[in-house]
Amino acid sequence: MSARRTLIVNGKTVIASEGDTLIDAALGGRIVIPHDCLSGQCESCRVQIVSGAVDGHGTEDRGSVLGCMATLAGDAEIAFDPVPIPRKRKAVVDQLIELGPDLFELRLRLNERLTWLPGQYVRLGFAGFPGRDFSPTQGHDLHAEEDMLVFHIRRYPEGRVSSEIGRRIGEGHAVTVRGPHGSAFLRRGEGRLVMASTGTGWAPIWAMAVAARLGQPHRPLTVIAGARFARDLYMGPALDWLAMQGAEVIRTASDGDGTEIRTERPAELLPVLGPADTVHVAGNPSTVAAVHAIADAAGAVCHADPFWPGPTRLSFGARLKALLALGRKGRALAETAAE
Repeated sequence: MSARRTLIVNGKTVIASEGDTLIDAALGGRIVIPHDCLSGQCESCRVQIVSGAVDGHGTEDRGSVLGCMATLAGDAEIAFDPVPIPRKRKAVVDQLIELGPDLFELRLRLNERLTWLPGQYVRLGFAGFPGRDFSPTQGHDLHAEEDMLVFHIRRYPEGRVSSEIGRRIGEGHAVTVRGPHGSAFLRRGEGRLVMASTGTGWAPIWAMAVAARLGQPHRPLTVIAGARFARDLYMGPALDWLAMQGAEVIRTASDGDGTEIRTERPAELLPVLGPADTVHVAGNPSTVAAVHAIADAAGAVCHADPFWPGPTRLSFGARLKALLALGRKGRALAETAAE
């Protein structure tokens, strides 16, 4: 018989068994910890350990653990940020706007409003196709409607879903929306915000940058937007708007001119970070890993919901490998992180 333990969740007390996962323990007291995959991949269930005995089972990060993996090892107190409850909504493709070569802004008309936080993601199930995760964003024209969700989707020839955007998937196509999920959303706070993206990772970054400028204008904001080639920097008008709102804006691409469009990788263009900074990053896994490692080494908070198969948390060794790929700056930071 497992020992009975006391768990305090956001100030509410529940009684659970030692060895229960934090999600199961909380559910026993009718408290739902936000979650999605329940397999340690999505990070939606990350909670802060306030005090007590919790076995993180390898998911520990700056005093937090994943609620689906971590278990009670004694009395404990945990906390998490309140987020919208995931819902299911029906929708149709209302508009499909071409932003660039094989790149589209897709606008869905919902049958009922869905509440989400900038930086979260949802699962879209286009009728006849498997579900895929995408981050809602702002339209580049800043047009917003309560029953509308906007997404940036790149069409990949080999993609089972994305390859059909603008083809079999067009205006009027039925869609099921489930969510929101994710823990990389914009929080209120103080200190500088640093946001970096590659490709369509720009979608959640743009949503958060707009919310930050309009809702937290006192916070300094640096935005780094990267693409493989300069022609893929489809977010130009959005970056211009952010610059007019006082944000520091940096564009980068492999074939940039070195001045208006830099040529370094986004991680190499990060400002000098410190513990007072909050970093958000979205895009390809190598960029997410490198930025996360640099933020960790500097003591800055970093939020990311990377989308790739397998565990979303990289091992310490994998982070060091990503740093080393950055050259001299990365090696110096890797040495610092390893101390």
